[in-house]
Amino acid sequence: MKYDESWDKPHTPSGDMLWQESDCYWFYDRARRIGGFHRIGQKPATGKGQVTLFVFREEGQRFVLSAGPRTEVALCRNSRQDTKQLVGGHTAEALGDGRMQFTWQEAESEADLEFYERFHEPRDWSKTGHSDAFMNNINSDGHLECSGRIRGTIRIGSETCTIDGLCHRDRSWGLRDNSRASLHRYRMFSGTVGPELSFASFFLDLKGGPSMVAGFVARNGVDHDVRDLRVILRMDRDGLTPLGSTGILTLETGEEIRIESNSVQGFLTPVPEAHSVSQDHISTFLYNGKTGFLDLEFCINPGRGAYIPDQSDLTFGVIEQGLSQCVTYRD
Repeated sequence: MKYDESWDKPHTPSGDMLWQESDCYWFYDRARRIGGFHRIGQKPATGKGQVTLFVFREEGQRFVLSAGPRTEVALCRNSRQDTKQLVGGHTAEALGDGRMQFTWQEAESEADLEFYERFHEPRDWSKTGHSDAFMNNINSDGHLECSGRIRGTIRIGSETCTIDGLCHRDRSWGLRDNSRASLHRYRMFSGTVGPELSFASFFLDLKGGPSMVAGFVARNGVDHDVRDLRVILRMDRDGLTPLGSTGILTLETGEEIRIESNSVQGFLTPVPEAHSVSQDHISTFLYNGKTGFLDLEFCINPGRGAYIPDQSDLTFGVIEQGLSQCVTYRD
């Protein structure tokens, strides 16, 4: 499937209870030391929308909305529009020409952001479409990944800042059956340094089935599918917080790209239905002398236990909902 602007707009739901549509993106402005992760999702047949938000300013405050009743919102009559979807005070709107406007309004934080420049043509995980039965159950109708730039204003607590930084978009629509996935060693590794290098990739185990790897690397207008992904974590003494990672992306050509990252700030999302917890860590890396950023998303639960960590278990990351002070990651 080749990208066209309809990918950025709300699609017609199938009526299936598993049909969903979501806009997700992560960003980092290194100069202003502000970053975050934002997801706006809808399940129209259930009448429910879902939001996840993490935003921070280093040496300032951070805000987390990833668990509890505030993250699931009843959809209203105007929740799905021709170019826009809304969940509570959170919106994603297609502006045309690959540009997007994202907003959120919470008592503790608000923002108005524009994804205004893309570094490569938006594309799916695989060039060959959804031939795999697993992909048909996760992103049956379509999926978009794209790196670029984002700008706008963000308020965290009482402080308002403008940003102009790097961003990566992830958008999907269609059936999503999360019961098929096993999260005990899940990895997603996606980010950019600019047109010179952008990448999106994941590794995921299937219950009772094989492991899945998908993704691509885009460099100066040329892209290749990812054949294999390894993400090696450098953990702090809590056994949960990654201070950094080594990502090894093996391309379809056999070339290996190694990316060494350092964590900046991160948050945890409890996933009790999977007896696990997911983490996202905005991180930086160097590529040919330029600083890029990525989101390291993963689960570590080799024993497949049911314990969900709380804030006292963590050294630097945050699971506590609402506003709190940033904690600087240190090796």
